[in-house]
Amino acid sequence: MLTELPNTYLLSEEQRQFYMDNGYLVIKGLFDFATLYNYKQRFLQFCKGIVDRGSILVVKEASLKAKGMTGEELINKLQDIHYDDVFMTYTEHPRLIDVVTQFIGPDIRVMNSMFINKPSGSTRHPPHQDMFYFPFGPAEKIIAAWTAIDDVNVENGCLYVLPQSHKRNILYPHENIAAANNMYHGIVDPAVTSQPPVQLEMSPGDTVFFHPLLVHGSGANTSGRHRKCISAHYASAAVAYARAAPQGALAREVEGAARRVTGARISFEDTWRYKSKQVTVQPQSKL
Repeated sequence: MLTELPNTYLLSEEQRQFYMDNGYLVIKGLFDFATLYNYKQRFLQFCKGIVDRGSILVVKEASLKAKGMTGEELINKLQDIHYDDVFMTYTEHPRLIDVVTQFIGPDIRVMNSMFINKPSGSTRHPPHQDMFYFPFGPAEKIIAAWTAIDDVNVENGCLYVLPQSHKRNILYPHENIAAANNMYHGIVDPAVTSQPPVQLEMSPGDTVFFHPLLVHGSGANTSGRHRKCISAHYASAAVAYARAAPQGALAREVEGAARRVTGARISFEDTWRYKSKQVTVQPQSKL
């Protein structure tokens, strides 16, 4: 029998401490099957061209495009989904927001959001830190949420993390990685990349929250099936904007892309300001 999950989720002291110590926390079964099914069906509507993509960026897997793949077999992810009527029920889900606000406070904005499909044959996502992509901070006021829609494992390219890597408080230089997708920058320092990772194999509905300085990535999908998930990044509405030194090449890449699309000069920082969205769902649990 299906049971409706409550809109609240109060973290235990043990969960809080695990996150502080390791930079990530997996919560099992945070979302129910029916909710995940709605997100999967919405993604398929985009694949079939049934709904207008609006401001959503459709990212295709370059290596699969060369093989003639189309639709669900080609699309790697939908980027910036937090204004879509269906997907915003994830980014503003009370149960999810309840956890987020316990980590970074009640006044928050959705900064980034993705539905990731990762079809079979997709390449790896190199080890990286999300903070590399963000011209705002401090890092302690930013958190990511990543929810498995399918079973995810090593074979289909699950996430991996380097526990406690956030504690060094270092934003490492990132570079364009050969054979990686566009804007998939990665860390090349062998002192970082040679460390043994923890593979986060997860079941549908399981959700991992992680710190923006945590080193993480995902493997290639060699399974013969898709690996669907949905993800969002949140920040306190009070964060300050400033470009970090390692972001120079990325910033130019983003600014160039914005200029090609809009015809206007939009700074790296303003790109993030304009696409973010205030969360209207009120927090449920006491901090």
